[in-house]
Amino acid sequence: MWTLAEFSKIEQDPLRKSVIDTMLMESNLMQVVPWETIGQLSTGVIRYQDLPSIGFRNINGALSESTGHFEQKTETLALSGVEIDTDDAIARAKNSVADARSIQQGMSMKAYAYAFNDKFINGNPAAGGASSKEFKGISARIDDLFNEGHTNQKIACNSTSTGINNTTTTFNAFLDDLDKLLYAIQGHAADFLLMNHKMLLALRAGLRRSALLSTTQDAFGRNIDMYGTTRLIDIGTKADQMTEIITSAETTVGATGGTECTSIYAVKFGVGELLWGIQQYPLEALDLGLLTTSPLWRTRVQWNIGLADVNPRCMARLYGVVPDASA
Repeated sequence: MWTLAEFSKIEQDPLRKSVIDTMLMESNLMQVVPWETIGQLSTGVIRYQDLPSIGFRNINGALSESTGHFEQKTETLALSGVEIDTDDAIARAKNSVADARSIQQGMSMKAYAYAFNDKFINGNPAAGGASSKEFKGISARIDDLFNEGHTNQKIACNSTSTGINNTTTTFNAFLDDLDKLLYAIQGHAADFLLMNHKMLLALRAGLRRSALLSTTQDAFGRNIDMYGTTRLIDIGTKADQMTEIITSAETTVGATGGTECTSIYAVKFGVGELLWGIQQYPLEALDLGLLTTSPLWRTRVQWNIGLADVNPRCMARLYGVVPDASA
């Protein structure tokens, strides 16, 4: 049960290590998701449905039998990958500032990291079409939990008409809601709070003014903001480098089509206990060399992955947040 960051430390294949390291540089999330290798395209997971009832008895009386129940569900992998082609003429060019194949590989792995970040939040195979090939992200999973009756995992922000830093009062009210979000997680503490850049900047500003902001460092020595023991992460953009993965165009009820609201997601990882990644096999990078059918050098990267969860308190969402102080 390793994270990609841990796997990179012992990886001896230069190609695969360079692929993994590029992805880790572009995705804070990829550094921390633990992966379970299942060797198949789907797996069954079991979670508590309800606990046994505990009774009391009189002297010489009997206790009633009670049994806890389990719920079984199936988690399915998505088949992901990319073919990285470089024309032989470009690969041979002497006036290139860097190796052409390395440049293409780096660009492709950045796009891979952005795609993973996006599907971790927004993956929704039930939407059909091209989305049917994705793995289910945490937004759809939290909706499922809410519909099942776990209403504490989807929380409305109390102040949806003004930015969180508009006044000290509005920020304190927002902090109350943020603490509700953290309290909804197992152990009343999340590993990570995921948000967009506008939300992170607003939250960081408010925490700094309240002397509640601390920092740590990631695997590459970059500073990471902390609120208590929880890391604050900007989930970033999609591969087009413009479209936010978590938008600031949500309505006050968390739907698309708004103009200023956004969401914050809380997650806690743990293989077999909370939320974790599943893979058919570890990420694979193959140098296929010069193709015989065309003058192209090809590298193939493939990774069949998904998510699994067994505890409804491993993730939660705070929606209807307005980050801008001027809103």
